[in-house]
Amino acid sequence: MNRRFSTLTFAFLLVALSAVSFAAGAATKSDGPEANQSEDVYKYMKPFVDVLTIIQQKYVDEDKTHTKDLIYGAIQGMVATLDPFSQFMTPDDYKDMETETAGKFGGLGIEIAEKDDILTVVSPIEGTPADKAGIKSGDEIIKIGDKSTEGMTIDAAVKLLRGDIGTKVTITVKRAGLGEPFDVTLTRDAIKIESIHSYLLPGDIGYVRISEFIDNTTDDFVKAVNDLEKKEKLKGLIVDLRNDPGGLLNEAIGVSDFFTPEGKIIVSTKGRTPDSQEQFRASAGEKFDPAKPVVVMINGGSASGAEIVSGCLKDWKRAVLIGEKSFGKGSVQTILPLDDSDGAALRLTMAKYYTPSGVCIHGVGIEPDLDLNDKDLTESTLKVYAKQDVEKYAKILQKAGVTATAEAPLDDKTMEKFIDWCMKTEKKMDRDELEKDKVYLHDSLTVELISDIQGGMPAREAAVLIDPQVAIAKELINDDNHIPAALLAKYPPKKLDTSKELKLNKPDDPEN
Repeated sequence: MNRRFSTLTFAFLLVALSAVSFAAGAATKSDGPEANQSEDVYKYMKPFVDVLTIIQQKYVDEDKTHTKDLIYGAIQGMVATLDPFSQFMTPDDYKDMETETAGKFGGLGIEIAEKDDILTVVSPIEGTPADKAGIKSGDEIIKIGDKSTEGMTIDAAVKLLRGDIGTKVTITVKRAGLGEPFDVTLTRDAIKIESIHSYLLPGDIGYVRISEFIDNTTDDFVKAVNDLEKKEKLKGLIVDLRNDPGGLLNEAIGVSDFFTPEGKIIVSTKGRTPDSQEQFRASAGEKFDPAKPVVVMINGGSASGAEIVSGCLKDWKRAVLIGEKSFGKGSVQTILPLDDSDGAALRLTMAKYYTPSGVCIHGVGIEPDLDLNDKDLTESTLKVYAKQDVEKYAKILQKAGVTATAEAPLDDKTMEKFIDWCMKTEKKMDRDELEKDKVYLHDSLTVELISDIQGGMPAREAAVLIDPQVAIAKELINDDNHIPAALLAKYPPKKLDTSKELKLNKPDDPEN
């Protein structure tokens, strides 16, 4: 009896609210879209309430018919029809999100999105279980445990991927270039994001990596650059945004501001409502010396905030971009806490990002000036990474007392033994394929061994020192960001197809 009263009361409130909404729309503009939408709300609210009532009265499992659960489920289904990035967050989800953007949370260290309706890895977070297991940008997650991800929302996937620290979860990954999907078992851990890593490279060139835009990223970035300047007068700066999935808009704007002349547009947003159309311009204050060259590194895992920074610096010709085309996640989500909801919130896409030249980032991405696409690894090499053979053999070398540094990496004899070991332990390996990727495997094994012996920080620095793309960035800085014709011919930029995306009217032309 109480349940019937509760449902009818709720139904009455919904209908009353829709009637008020309809009346307000009719009063303002009787033939406009607002009136039509209000009329539709009134029309379709009745079947919604009827279904709610029938479920609560007749569904076989009564414990699944609590009003809150049904309403939350209905809202989640409604939001899921919009886009992969909008999300209704229950109170627990909202708390998890706040914890994540603060830089510490539990999970696997993996940023995911829907791409072509497939659950896709945007990027692994550096140093996390996903990163250590070899998960890569572009990997498609087709199963989590025994559950297929087909039709699964990001919210549902995240709930399956997260869990208590120390517990395990197996994901099935489909990777381009590898014939069959493969399973990876990951151990959940407390994820502490270290947003900034910086090193002074030989030749007085600064290197700063931004792994994600979280609280205080701008302050930490500027401090890192200034600390490098105190060590030596920098000749130039490399900003590494590879596998940076984005994060907080204000932090991406802050980093861009450090390089952008006062008053120039950093990024624009455009949506349906007036308050979603904004231009963010560079402020006065501390800037990186405009006479010093800057190189920005991006790849397919660079998204959102990373694309704002790279798009801004490219449009204003403040930096040379190298790497590969970015992910193309340029939509703006606004968090809207919901009143009288016990702490629930709505994350809603309300606008899209546009570069200073007016090109929409979303679905397009940022194209580098030098297209250094990661080389196409052979199928045998992909198997080596999928089976974590690099990690396994590094531990064998460590037990044998073998050491390595960036200045004294592993020798050819050790690499031959590694390839022999791979041939014996894995089926259907092609030695010629492994030999073709020998340099790539050599660098990975060297870094992994350094990590096992000395820890993560020395390994990250070694990875930077032996990175061939960093070597190209250094070459550009030493030549004052002039791109040699031979290098441009070898790595020509690709022309982006922006035909499906609108351009803003440009109030400021970066070409001028």
